Amino acid sequence: MKNIKFSLLLLLASVFFISCENEPLDPVLTAQINANTGTPGGSTGGGSTGGGITPTNIEGTYKLTTFNTSVPTDLNGDGVNSTNQMNETVCFNNTFITLNADHTFTADNKGIDIDTTVTPNVLTCFSDPATTGTWVLNGNVLTTTYVESGVTYTDNVNVVGSTLQSTIQAGDVIATATVNGVPTPVTIISDITIIYTKQ
Repeated sequence: MKNIKFSLLLLLASVFFISCENEPLDPVLTAQINANTGTPGGSTGGGSTGGGITPTNIEGTYKLTTFNTSVPTDLNGDGVNSTNQMNETVCFNNTFITLNADHTFTADNKGIDIDTTVTPNVLTCFSDPATTGTWVLNGNVLTTTYVESGVTYTDNVNVVGSTLQSTIQAGDVIATATVNGVPTPVTIISDITIIYTKQ
């Protein structure tokens, strides 16, 4: 699903995570914007006074640090449900987005999927080719633009302090359910919050 791509770019990115029949979660891209709690500096909302975010200080590499879902899951089968899917799988470890000084970005595409080629179905990690594109900062909203399969996408993410944050309402995520006494991977609907932290 395109709206979960980005975690994204940002988000930005799927519990979890998007199945192969859908687009994988792209750590840098997402289509919904949360209210921002950052404080822009200066009278134009981007100056250096007041500690505001600027195109100069937003540059750098951000690592995925939170992938929360409104529905807790137990993907690793340890008997403990968690809303932070990074506690449940290693599939998103070291997921990143890099914002370059020339207003280009690179984001890797990692996630978790359901392998339906085996019985019973199992969870599997995937890593797709990186996404590249351009970015622009307007106040505390980071807008990314990229092309995938000939289609241009534009996504917005909130910049909050040293993080990039995105939420997705009613997104598809991977979970497990007990079917005939056997834990089985399934796709469910859940709200998703993704946070990347500047390294």
